[in-house]
Amino acid sequence: MRVGIIDIGSNSVLLLIAEQAGSGWRVLADQARITRLGEGFGNARLLQPQAIGRTLDAVRAYLEVCDTMQVAYRIAFATAVVREARNPEALLEPLRALAPDMRVRVLSEAEEAELSFLSVACDPLFRQAGTLAVVDVGGGSVEVGIGRESLAWSRSFPEGALRLRERFGENPDAVRAHLKTALTPLSAAPPVQSVVSIGGTGVNLAMLAGEHSVFNPQLVHGATLTHAQLGALTERLFALDESQRRALPGIEPDRAPILPLGALILQAVLEALQHTALRVSVRGARYGVLERLERFIG
Repeated sequence: MRVGIIDIGSNSVLLLIAEQAGSGWRVLADQARITRLGEGFGNARLLQPQAIGRTLDAVRAYLEVCDTMQVAYRIAFATAVVREARNPEALLEPLRALAPDMRVRVLSEAEEAELSFLSVACDPLFRQAGTLAVVDVGGGSVEVGIGRESLAWSRSFPEGALRLRERFGENPDAVRAHLKTALTPLSAAPPVQSVVSIGGTGVNLAMLAGEHSVFNPQLVHGATLTHAQLGALTERLFALDESQRRALPGIEPDRAPILPLGALILQAVLEALQHTALRVSVRGARYGVLERLERFIG
């Protein structure tokens, strides 16, 4: 059985295609497109027509990939920005129309945290890492989930990289001050042994830190980023204009506008959790869906 899972986030849309292989899954495709669904969301909490159009275009392209690869089940889920929107049906109605047989749902904060956590906890690479704090820096929110084999504690913060950029622009000092207050609840989190970043922010920063010239997430799966490295990357990125960031080898060019904001968020999370380093995972909530597939296709 082949499954296609589409993750609709505030900044990017991701596609995972996997097929059953024994008791596990074999990944056949894992793709990403930057669509900036949360652009212009603001205090009005309205999805904007152009952002919706870009997102639907990405999903349409992914559905063609699913057809070509003969996927049996197609699942699409949306996260923070759609969850918070006053007009979610502006996206969801045309999304369902693209493929009436596709399962479409908006994840709750708890579901998003659990699926993100499972994507790391079920990864053999991290099974000996002890109690985990899994950090998902999205465009609209930051999710932190803590546990060992299962999720024991989680919090969602509306402090995603795209949202911070729209609010503070290129002002790292203001962002740092804001995050120090906004992430205060993390000081009450259970103690952890390992911090793991999932999603494009950590992957792209690890590509830069490792000086990899060609974007390949597999080069950085499991890589370590220290607080000091994140600080150096933040300074380097803020010193460049957007066109210069886009030209940096090894990163996704369309992530360039918000990448330094993502670095600031990861630094702030490490500080709040009193850790000096994190590891990077190329996985995310879409991999967690594979672990809870019965919820989506049952």
